[in-house]
Amino acid sequence: MALDGYDGAFDFVLAFAVVHELPSVETFFVEAAQAMKPGATLLLAEPAGHVREQEFESELAFARKSGLVAADGPTVWRSRTAILRKS
Repeated sequence: MALDGYDGAFDFVLAFAVVHELPSVETFFVEAAQAMKPGATLLLAEPAGHVREQEFESELAFARKSGLVAADGPTVWRSRTAILRKS
């Protein structure tokens, strides 16, 4: 994602219907977590029609591996969502 130099710079990250399109989901979460301040929030929303529950759970596993803590997200029509916080 080319976020070099942004370590700990962001309070909020929005990933809306995009993570499943990226070449490396794991790299996305590693770089996003690195760019987030402690206590920052990432809102993850993926289209339910394109991302099956198992794939979404896999994304959440990569997020946890990157140091993000998942909680239920807001209801977004036809989407799978999660709030991820950096501890």
